[in-house]
Amino acid sequence: MRFLSTADCVSWCSQHGIPVCDRSLPHLTEPDYHFVEIPFPRDSGKKVVVANFLYKLVTPAPELLLWLDDWAVFPSCQHMPLFSRFRQALGEERNLIESPGHLVIDTDKDDAISIIATSLLFFWDCHGLAGTGRDAFEISHDEYLWFASRDLETARHVRERVSKSKIFDRPSQ
Repeated sequence: MRFLSTADCVSWCSQHGIPVCDRSLPHLTEPDYHFVEIPFPRDSGKKVVVANFLYKLVTPAPELLLWLDDWAVFPSCQHMPLFSRFRQALGEERNLIESPGHLVIDTDKDDAISIIATSLLFFWDCHGLAGTGRDAFEISHDEYLWFASRDLETARHVRERVSKSKIFDRPSQ
């Protein structure tokens, strides 16, 4: 795993054809991308299952950028030492503000899923961007998730999987 500064994340996105907005964050829009809403899990165990599901949606790609943002919106919902020590164990000494990007390859699968799960558990924004530039996901601190693909058939397939899966929380009818 490589840790990237915001400027490095912007450069990586540019190299992979992923648009970035004026806030220096990924900016995926229609009609280039086709979106699928994914129900936000309430249960912590389901959040781990959904983290694994999201990871699989954006792989296989030669690499995946997990770009964290807005991690301090709900300070009472996080325990920053847990994540800081996780990053230190992987060799990263900088603060998250200095290196919010986590560039992972296939052998980093478990660490990538851990970052995604932490984002869900701590209500952090997390952008998962496939190195192909085709697929992505976003987790929002506002408790919504979506998947995006430049390929309409991929988006349709994901929408079908989500609608049939029992792992996702659905709003009460």
